[in-house]
Amino acid sequence: MSGHILGVQGEAAAYKFIKDAGMRPLAKNYKKRSGEIDIIARDKDAIVFIEVKTRSRDSFGSPEAAVTRFKQRSIVRTALIYLKENKLLSAKIRFDVIAISGENVKHIKNAFDATELL
Repeated sequence: MSGHILGVQGEAAAYKFIKDAGMRPLAKNYKKRSGEIDIIARDKDAIVFIEVKTRSRDSFGSPEAAVTRFKQRSIVRTALIYLKENKLLSAKIRFDVIAISGENVKHIKNAFDATELL
């Protein structure tokens, strides 16, 4: 299976996972010059920016290990644009990772902190 197809399937599984967890999706594949955010959702009083990483197996490391500091910085910059565009700069925010490996889905809340990346 190609990496693109695996990624699309992983994002669909993550989208269903967050809806089942009671989160309300706000945007999917939000793209700006600074980068892309796979899913943006509301979880109670927080806006959550979610990076989805999918692997068919862990032979090249865990999916969450692929969310490098460079990728985190890109997500934070893109999240700031989203917040500005939607007049949400005072909102409580969180950065999560949904790691999918085979049939296992792992939701890592507060996977990284924006303040140490800017």
